Amino acid sequence: MSHEQRSFFRLDVMLPCSYRVLTAQEAQNFELPTDPDSSFIERYFMDNLVKLDEKIDELIAQIGTKSTLIASVLAALNSKVNFMLQTIDEDQLTHNIPQRMVNLSAGGLSFVINEELNESCFVDVLLRPLKNEHPILARCKIVKIIPVGDTKKVALEFTGLTEEDRRKLVYFIQIKEVELANKQRDTTS
Repeated sequence: MSHEQRSFFRLDVMLPCSYRVLTAQEAQNFELPTDPDSSFIERYFMDNLVKLDEKIDELIAQIGTKSTLIASVLAALNSKVNFMLQTIDEDQLTHNIPQRMVNLSAGGLSFVINEELNESCFVDVLLRPLKNEHPILARCKIVKIIPVGDTKKVALEFTGLTEEDRRKLVYFIQIKEVELANKQRDTTS
């Protein structure tokens, strides 16, 4: 944990976090809802899953030119995964946000990203710091992009974060700070 010339403490933590990169034009044309329901979250973040599904179908078709048996097995597995996704209820969806290592503060976050982007892009993030609370959906502007091998670490600043969501983040960080202090105390005792 460090204070680093920012108005909030930062914390490295594994956290349920999903994201979506937008161009400046997309961000200008589309505002996030102030109180998103789970069906909006599903549609908005599952769009990436639809693109992935299209890519999988394309690859299965290519495999089918070499081996129809392997292509049939892969198509069946893909159908099974699609069926399972369709049967997940909306509350379960927000409980199943992928875990990601982030450097978090109440003012922003940073994490490793694979997509192509530049500093004029925006990133919408979906975070679930507290298990019994609704997830946080926030738009972020890119502060810095740092190349890390074949990937990039992107530093983001929240824009338009509600006070309620900021309180959730501060509370989560405080809980983690107490856990870390207790752990350090226990190891020195």
